[in-house]
Amino acid sequence: HFYVIGSVVRDGSWRELYDANAQWTRASAIAPTSTETFFVPVESPQLALLFAPFTRTEYTTALAIWLVVVVILYAGSYTLLWPDAQALRAYTGTALVTSVAFPGLFNLVLHGQTSAISLIALATAAFALRRGRLFAAGIAVGMLVFKPHWMLAAVGVFLIAGEWRLVAGAMLGAGSQLALTWLYVGSSVMRTYWRALQLLSSIADLLEPKPSDSLEGLFRVLVSDARIAVALYLIAGVAIAITAARIWRSRAAFDVRFSAVVLAIVLTSPHTGTYDLIMLGPVFLLLANWLVQCEQRRWVSRLVPLLAAAFVAPLLTGTPALVRLQMSVSATIAVLMVLRWICDSEHSRAGSPGFAEGSLGGVQPMA
Repeated sequence: HFYVIGSVVRDGSWRELYDANAQWTRASAIAPTSTETFFVPVESPQLALLFAPFTRTEYTTALAIWLVVVVILYAGSYTLLWPDAQALRAYTGTALVTSVAFPGLFNLVLHGQTSAISLIALATAAFALRRGRLFAAGIAVGMLVFKPHWMLAAVGVFLIAGEWRLVAGAMLGAGSQLALTWLYVGSSVMRTYWRALQLLSSIADLLEPKPSDSLEGLFRVLVSDARIAVALYLIAGVAIAITAARIWRSRAAFDVRFSAVVLAIVLTSPHTGTYDLIMLGPVFLLLANWLVQCEQRRWVSRLVPLLAAAFVAPLLTGTPALVRLQMSVSATIAVLMVLRWICDSEHSRAGSPGFAEGSLGGVQPMA
């Protein structure tokens, strides 16, 4: 599908960008084996622009190049995070093997999706936040606007946490990306894209017949009434965002606080595919780094089994939805709750205010 929308940009056939029938015809000509798949065109114009250069070569070559890019982005994300994972230096080999063996990477490569871009945006934000650069971190978060649900989930957590400089950076980053896209594709395409976004809720089942690996998918499986399921999802989503914001504003270690933010982003998104679980990669690295240094073994015994369940979740795509979601969604929620208990425990021991003070808000820059 990405190759098809890229070819639309290459040919300047802007009217086809959100025309499902035209794209099916184009896909049949480009890749005859794809005739059994009918894609609903809802991707952002930014992605179409990104994939346009790939269409200068045949599909199979373009796919191979894109998969190489995916692996490079994945490796780049860990490269950004690794210098600050000092406690894992003694386990470099294990960390490398684990990152390569992560089933989320397998799923991402298998589907050829764009989640690696979201991953490196989050890794860049983490790199900036560790150094107290909230505005720069916000710009990285704003880059997620090519998938609006990711950016809205991230901004929602930081907005609740009162990180105004980060939110301002996110608005600038997102606004710049959208403005540059608008200048290139024109108002007509952007208006059509906006209308497509407005229709998403009414065609959600068509876009995603399998329940999403998020709160939305969990409640869709557990509750038969669609309206009640949506209401519960919204209530739970707000609760998760508030919990993550409180953890972020606590005096816990950065590894704990940023992990909570990433978990909330994945959980509250209305669309989290199995390949999107690649975004949990930083959580495994950061919490492993924290656990190695943790003096209280009770947290190790509680977190390790839950993290292991979330780690293998991308392998369970063929299992019944309820089983799969227990490993991806329920385990992820449980990890977030343990992180909240960790913050509460440290707050009780320190006798300090529940929210960090200072000009950097919840950020504690590196010395």
